[in-house]
Amino acid sequence: MSRFSFRFSLVAAVVVLAGAPKRAPAAIAPYAGDAQAALTNGMRLLRRALHLGQDEVVSHAISLSSREAALELELAGGRTRTVALQGGVVLIDGARAGRYTPGGRLERAWRRLLADGGALDTRGLLVALRAWHAPSVSGEDAVAGTRLEESLQTIGVVRGAPTGVTTVARADSARARFEGAARPVSITLRDLAALDSLKLHLGALEDVGGDGEPATRVSPLNRVVGDASTVVAFFVALAMLGFGAVFFGRRYVETVADTATHSFGRSLVVGLLGQLLLLPTFAMLIVGLIFTIVGILLLPVVVPAFIVAACAAVLGGYLAVAHAVGETFTRRRMAHGAFVRAPNAYGYLFTGLLGLLGLWAAAALTGWMGPVVILFRAAALIVTWLAATVGFGAVLLSRAGLRETFAGRHLGEMSDEYLWATPPATPTAARMNAKD
Repeated sequence: MSRFSFRFSLVAAVVVLAGAPKRAPAAIAPYAGDAQAALTNGMRLLRRALHLGQDEVVSHAISLSSREAALELELAGGRTRTVALQGGVVLIDGARAGRYTPGGRLERAWRRLLADGGALDTRGLLVALRAWHAPSVSGEDAVAGTRLEESLQTIGVVRGAPTGVTTVARADSARARFEGAARPVSITLRDLAALDSLKLHLGALEDVGGDGEPATRVSPLNRVVGDASTVVAFFVALAMLGFGAVFFGRRYVETVADTATHSFGRSLVVGLLGQLLLLPTFAMLIVGLIFTIVGILLLPVVVPAFIVAACAAVLGGYLAVAHAVGETFTRRRMAHGAFVRAPNAYGYLFTGLLGLLGLWAAAALTGWMGPVVILFRAAALIVTWLAATVGFGAVLLSRAGLRETFAGRHLGEMSDEYLWATPPATPTAARMNAKD
């Protein structure tokens, strides 16, 4: 009698708790987590008092033959539950639950589930059972599939709970509370089973050896080496292009460089205007070609040619500015008495590229210093843009080195042979001869 009273008291307490309002007032909101924990512990105590833990699954057995596909689960209380497809009949715990077509989609799906479950433990098998859905069929197969699917959702719970998840199980559904979340998250057992099933399937996939590599943190030394390698690669590429330009068109490179040196302000203004008018000019060119038949035919050739010419003008102007910087630096050294062995256009270009890319090299070597590298990169970006703009303007002013109007060219010093004259041809010599 005392045992019955104890059970009745526990049931009444649970009913009272279940009948309480789901949303607590704002005043007791901070204690909602403790209340939910107390409710969870009360449910556990109730399960133990009413011996509801006897439906926990402790083991399973699978039987597959040409006539039968059966699953047997052993519960903690000593009972067994069976689900079988046998000879066109669905049997749940020995009772007939429906009929199916032998060899149909329902039977094939059920056999595939049991075959895959043979490699799983009891926990994994229960997760797979709850995540399983009957295939789309019609007639008696649909009814049998629905009953089979419903029976799998109430087939019992596995002993223990996944790490980090507190499970409160009932006969027909379950909810889980994730302890580490910012706020408690409740999901149904079907959702939990689907997630665990996905984890099982992903874990069973073969490693096909993809190209991806695990993400690693780049050390400051590796970052410096990588940035420095990039700067060196750009320097080598620009030096090769510059040496080729000097080799094949030295006179044109020198004309553009002299234009940038002697008409720096004018080259800067023309370069800015050229950058602003580059896209409108390109658009007008395309529109003008579209309105004529010949223009439409020339469009595939003119458009790439315009883009290549614009890029060549900017790059060639940058190299010419590098030549001008190197020449100016070398001549100032020579003016201060420094000895320079055979100064030439190649040396000017090499020295100028070192100067223009020096800020990028400094930014690469100080990549681990935080704010300092930002200053270096900003300065390098400004210098690079300024050199490209002035060079582009010098290319436009000099017509790609064909016009020396703004180059500031002057005649060199006259050598002795130009100043040499015979004595009779000079006025002094003529007067001396007359006196004699």
